[in-house]
Amino acid sequence: MVEVSRPFVGETGGLGVLAGTLRSGWRFALACGLAALLLAVLGLRLVPAQHTASMVVGPTARTGVAAMGPRMPVHGADGAFGLAEPGTGEETLSDFSRFLELLGSVPVAARLMADPALAPRLFPERWDGTGWAAPSGAGAALKRLALGLAGREDWLEPDAEAVAARLRRMLVVAPVGTSPMRRLSLRHPDRAFALELLGRLAAAADAHLRAEASRRSAAQVAHVRAKLATVTQADHRRPLVDLLAEQERVSLLIEVDLPFAADPIQPPAAARQPDWPDPLVVLPGALAGGLALGAFLATYRAVRRG
Repeated sequence: MVEVSRPFVGETGGLGVLAGTLRSGWRFALACGLAALLLAVLGLRLVPAQHTASMVVGPTARTGVAAMGPRMPVHGADGAFGLAEPGTGEETLSDFSRFLELLGSVPVAARLMADPALAPRLFPERWDGTGWAAPSGAGAALKRLALGLAGREDWLEPDAEAVAARLRRMLVVAPVGTSPMRRLSLRHPDRAFALELLGRLAAAADAHLRAEASRRSAAQVAHVRAKLATVTQADHRRPLVDLLAEQERVSLLIEVDLPFAADPIQPPAAARQPDWPDPLVVLPGALAGGLALGAFLATYRAVRRG
């Protein structure tokens, strides 16, 4: 008697078992999806909604009327002034690069803290309306316990270092296409404060660079003038006079009330409605994840039952 071959059950029956399991366990998968959706709704209610403020900045012009010129003018091949500072390409660091690096720095944070109302709005969990106090909650209590076991104390009043660290966590710097422009953005529950903070942060970094450039220029002018007072030969005085005139021009342009290192291409802006977390992303994602988890658990239970 010839035996008729039949298809391997594992190849065809596996998909059939899976389909049958899903047909019988769709209620369980749907329940998991609805539970995940409910948890997502509760999470959206509990997590404070935040506004994203953003602005676009770019390097300031270095040609024409707005040119600041080199920080320390040097002689060129033809004896003219106006060349950049000597050095290799790897040593060159533009004012705009310094500006981006200073956005989360301690000196800029110290400038912002000149306003006593800034820190309470940055650290609302530590401000009780009248003064600084330890934050409440289980997480804060565990943190204080861990610090106490290590022999340290939890700080109360924030300093410039704490403000700089908070700003670094809040701020996001992203390139705009392939251009040198950068998009600065940060999130905060208060839309007005987010817009104000972003604008003041950019202005403080630019003001810090302007003050440093002014200090360097003043020191260089004073040094050249001191040298002129001791040099009597005309051939030696002429280069110093030219250098002094160029450096005084740079010092004069630094004082112009224009952006020094970064031009605000787009001023700070934010949507009127909170955009984080986005319900249109969170809710469908939670439903899809719950359905997938429910289908997996239903299949796993069927396999365990044989």
